[in-house]
Amino acid sequence: MIPAKININFIQITTDFSGIITSVDAGEFAKKEFFVTTTIFDTCPFLEGTLEGLIIAESVLLEGMVIVSDNVEYNVDIELLKNENSVEVLILNRTNVYKIVDQLNQNRNDLFFVKREIAEKNKELDRLRKIADKANEEKSRFLAMMSHEIRNPLNAILGYAEMIAAETLNKNVEKYIKHLSYSGKNLKVIVDDILDLSRIEAGKLVLVNEEMSIENIYQNCEDTYKNQQKNTDVKLVFSVDKEIPKTILGDSVRLHQILSNLIGNAIKFTQQGSVTISATPVLTSNKEYVNILFTVTDTGRGMSKEQAVKIFEEYQQNKISDNRVHGGAGLGLAIVNRLVTAMNGKINLESELNKGTSFFIEIPFKKIEDKKLKNIAVSKTECSIKNKRILVADDDLLNQTIVAHYLKKQQANSTIVSDGLEALEKIESEVFDVILLDINMPNMTGEELVTKNKSFLKFNSTTPILALTANATKEDIKRYKKAGFLDVISKPFTSKKFVEKICSVLFS
Repeated sequence: MIPAKININFIQITTDFSGIITSVDAGEFAKKEFFVTTTIFDTCPFLEGTLEGLIIAESVLLEGMVIVSDNVEYNVDIELLKNENSVEVLILNRTNVYKIVDQLNQNRNDLFFVKREIAEKNKELDRLRKIADKANEEKSRFLAMMSHEIRNPLNAILGYAEMIAAETLNKNVEKYIKHLSYSGKNLKVIVDDILDLSRIEAGKLVLVNEEMSIENIYQNCEDTYKNQQKNTDVKLVFSVDKEIPKTILGDSVRLHQILSNLIGNAIKFTQQGSVTISATPVLTSNKEYVNILFTVTDTGRGMSKEQAVKIFEEYQQNKISDNRVHGGAGLGLAIVNRLVTAMNGKINLESELNKGTSFFIEIPFKKIEDKKLKNIAVSKTECSIKNKRILVADDDLLNQTIVAHYLKKQQANSTIVSDGLEALEKIESEVFDVILLDINMPNMTGEELVTKNKSFLKFNSTTPILALTANATKEDIKRYKKAGFLDVISKPFTSKKFVEKICSVLFS
């Protein structure tokens, strides 16, 4: 007995060679279309001319044929077997199978078009990536150039400020020079951050961990802003809790940058009342660190909740007129936010329109014992470069003057030249203890000169060579050292750092 599920999916018929049905042998599929004495060609017209051509005892399979029963089309496979006097016809209903096959084919076609679309999108993305990469390269090149152009005059400003500070001055001038130097140092950090946008965007801020005093930082801020503040209707109040340790470890310049941005903003947007800047310790269970809460509160125009949410975004200013009236690009608070995060701190604010704003910054700092401070102070020793023969190649006249002053003060024997060719002549004819080469010089750059090391063999085969440059990113330093420089003196520099760097290669 044939199961019903199978029975309804096939029909077996016997015909003569002319197609006349002689019997319906088995199956129920489309049975009402096939009757004895009728022709099979009525339902299967595609078999006309086929039956006569069959070879006896050889099976033939016709796939993907279509028949109609009760006005419904069915996809069928037909198997034919010719005997001596008849033809056996087996018709199999493959409609569902072919539907699946059609769907698979459709899916395959869809997949093909999707793949082609993805391939086209990938080509477009690759093209856009190349455009973006090129734009980034151009941006980096521009920023590197701007960095060099800004740091060079900044080196002159800081250098001359240091030289003036060493002279005998009245108290007012001494105070002015102190503020000038301090502001210049902070400007250097800000220039580094603003120009190296890729580093800020990637969160790759480099922090130092050195001895610092919160009280000194607040005193510097107070001196700076009280001198700058001309609005007598706004009172500036600075306070540091006595429970804060006198000396801790951290990045004083970055902290000053954070406070300066917040104080500057508070003063800008406060027409009357007060700006209060305080520092208080926060109780924690960690004995190695002290958490300090810095608060900057003003009685200015305040912000709405919507404005407060966006205030830490880059280039965000709450009024279109802010840039025109108060200046700035809206980067200050975005940089503050990233600096605080980099210092493992957190920042919050409270604000109310027309009543004022308070910023709260909590940062952990490592404590340092008084004994360790004493030991550090004792262990520091100054080296001497007295009578050392030092060649300096730099095309900037102001930088030449500053370097010459530093070396003269140290009683070193200096030779100053203005370009790479002059430096090469000196290297080929005189012996030096240290060679300092500016990277960007006319006629021959410092990098080009250092690669001509065969010219150094007679007089300066073992002389340490330092790069003197304003281009001092990690990538730059790596490239310079690979080219042949032993180390880098980054502009702007102080006399102390300048001498220390020379000592490090002389006495290492």
